[in-house]
Amino acid sequence: MTICIAALCDQGKNCIVAADREITAPGLSLEFDHERKIEALTNSSVVMAAGDSLLAAEVIEKTRPLITAKSDNTIRQIAETLKDVYTQVHLERAESVILRPRGLTFDEYKQHGAQRMPLQAYLNIDQQFWAFGIGVVEFILAGVDSIGAHIFRIHYSGLAGGSWLEWCDRLGFRAIGSGAMHSAILLSLDGQNRNTTMEQTIYNVYSAKKSAEVAPGVGPSTDLAVINSTKIDFLSAKTTEKLHAVREEIMKSRKVDSEKLKGIYETK
Repeated sequence: MTICIAALCDQGKNCIVAADREITAPGLSLEFDHERKIEALTNSSVVMAAGDSLLAAEVIEKTRPLITAKSDNTIRQIAETLKDVYTQVHLERAESVILRPRGLTFDEYKQHGAQRMPLQAYLNIDQQFWAFGIGVVEFILAGVDSIGAHIFRIHYSGLAGGSWLEWCDRLGFRAIGSGAMHSAILLSLDGQNRNTTMEQTIYNVYSAKKSAEVAPGVGPSTDLAVINSTKIDFLSAKTTEKLHAVREEIMKSRKVDSEKLKGIYETK
């Protein structure tokens, strides 16, 4: 339960990202502000996660060394690596829960399971693998490479659902978390696309994040960053305060004068 947003701007040359800081402690019914959710992977790419924060952290930290080992990654290659690590973590946990208690590894099961196990036992294990889940986590990867800015959504729903890597450049923005629908609707109504100017996109993303705060589990704190081809620039608290003031002014101007509505409906 969170909100993470990414939007392209300036003809797809740069990217704006935003997220809250609230996390939910499982089993304790506690929600509180924590660390920044926008995590740099390279000098020009970030990852944000919604869902099980501990699982997300494991996937991200296992992805880092694979990326840093190669300096010329494209954003798509980074997204593919993140997806592959997520899939592998899922398989490792499934192996630990389903096969290890039976004295088997995943490789042994694949190579010899059908020949050495009773058919019904083999089919039962196969079904358990297909139904196994390790928790719901989805990621947004956003960044800039030599051909421009890109946004990918990565999620994994188990072997039955397959792995997914969604390319979001054509849409121009993407949101994940419990507040995703609220943000996506506002960005759509505001006409956000990859040709929108940077200044307008910064405001649109900020406004979309604030609108998402009505959703459960979305916190009031807001982190905003601009990503270009050389750096990730986090906006200051002073800039966020200015955005808040602009939004407040715009919201007030949208209010209808109740006096003008008097007599608009007359009963017979």
